[in-house]
Amino acid sequence: MSCTFCVTEDNFDALEFETALRLLDQLVEQGFRSVIFGGGEPLTWRGDVFVLAAEAQHRGLHVQIGTNGIKLPDDFTHRDCVDRYVLPLESVDAAVHDAMRIHHRSHHATILERMTALREAGKSLTVSTVLTATNCHGVLDLAAFLADYHGQAQNVHAWHLYQFLPLGRGGRPNTQQLAVPAEEYRRLCRQVKAQNLPFRIFQRTDMYRPNTIEFFWGKSGQVVCGSESLHGEVGNERNQPTETDSVGTP
Repeated sequence: MSCTFCVTEDNFDALEFETALRLLDQLVEQGFRSVIFGGGEPLTWRGDVFVLAAEAQHRGLHVQIGTNGIKLPDDFTHRDCVDRYVLPLESVDAAVHDAMRIHHRSHHATILERMTALREAGKSLTVSTVLTATNCHGVLDLAAFLADYHGQAQNVHAWHLYQFLPLGRGGRPNTQQLAVPAEEYRRLCRQVKAQNLPFRIFQRTDMYRPNTIEFFWGKSGQVVCGSESLHGEVGNERNQPTETDSVGTP
């Protein structure tokens, strides 16, 4: 699929399975407590992300998969190796969502199908939304929708509100059409938080530099942490990890 706001570049390399296992071992040694397998799209990885998830869980990590939901298997809610899924929802309006996340069929319908399956299975869910000029006017409607959804199964863990960044293969060429002024983004986040929703709201002004997540990815056969290339050990500036410390592996 294509996302009009995508911040991902095309120069990421896929981690080999054995490299990913060594990274998991290092993360546990560093005191990380949870891992998020993301991308790009982790379900297009040439390895089996569910096998890797089981390995992470075996090491005592809380496991999340951040996915666009398209390639999830029919039994994804019964994969016990995954503790939580992270799914995108940009709007309650299918036309708005599908204008931001372009797929050959309605991606909005796919996400609602996945959310229904998670609700029926009582499986934990985090929702992510990127606020752009396309969807920001409907954020309070989306807040009401998520409150209603959560009220039926109490399974929404958190909602992440991301500020649009003029980066990547989607964001850079579409900056003029999609950018929202920083103060407007903050105002919208304040409005959402004022709704006193029954789950946590995270205001994410920079998805690449959050306070509680460290990113790792492959480049030129090596594991990269932030802007630092790793050769033997995981770079982690935080000496005292907290319960919210996570690792994202694009």
